[in-house]
Amino acid sequence: MNSDLDAYWHELVTAALLGTDRREPPMPPAGPIADLVDDTVRPDGASRMLAAVGAVAAVRRAAFVAGPPAPRLQMPEADQRLCCSAAAVATWRTLVAEWPVLEDEWVLTVVQRGMRVPPDGLVELLQRHRNDATRRARVALAGGPLASWLVDHVPSLAATTGKTVSAESVATLPELPVPPELAELLVADAHIFVRRLAQGFDAGEFGPPHRAVLVNLFARCRPEVLPNATATFGTAHVGLAVALADLASLRHRMLTELGAAV
Repeated sequence: MNSDLDAYWHELVTAALLGTDRREPPMPPAGPIADLVDDTVRPDGASRMLAAVGAVAAVRRAAFVAGPPAPRLQMPEADQRLCCSAAAVATWRTLVAEWPVLEDEWVLTVVQRGMRVPPDGLVELLQRHRNDATRRARVALAGGPLASWLVDHVPSLAATTGKTVSAESVATLPELPVPPELAELLVADAHIFVRRLAQGFDAGEFGPPHRAVLVNLFARCRPEVLPNATATFGTAHVGLAVALADLASLRHRMLTELGAAV
């Protein structure tokens, strides 16, 4: 009966595609469907077609048997750490696009503050750092049990390298090159930091060739100098100084949102 019903269904589909004006609906196989689609009750082809389609669809659906239930998805282990805020994740996306030199500090601060990255940000971080063993290890710490759970269920998020890294390298910000004449500013207070750089810009000491080392300086200077640097250089007439003020502002916002600003 099943094979007859399937064949009849395909004939109905063909007739429906062609239209009852061009092809009469096929005669149903003997049985309940034929009794329902009786010519004496359904005088025209279109009516017979609708009755037949409804009857066959009901029979086919009634014959459907559900398969065995799928095993329930096992949830990741509980992680009692609080998620960092949505604003913090939005800032991470901004710094990745504009000042990626700050990303290592963002991830490490999340870990050091005893927080974790929410699922949407964690997926992006896992995708982003598949090829860097040290950064991948930091992301794993920031993600906790959810990170390994995601990798188990989404193989495309797995790391592409099995390189072993030291705990010290994972827990330490990478050094960024700063020339000796500026290295003292890494630990300077806000007054000395701003005055020294302002004098350099006024004297024409800094230009495009110094951009990389100045970016490194602003990415590793003491956090307490950032508000003064933003205020001082944000209104400067030198494009490089304004760009550095933007970096300082973003870094200060990043640390504030993570509860790490001084």
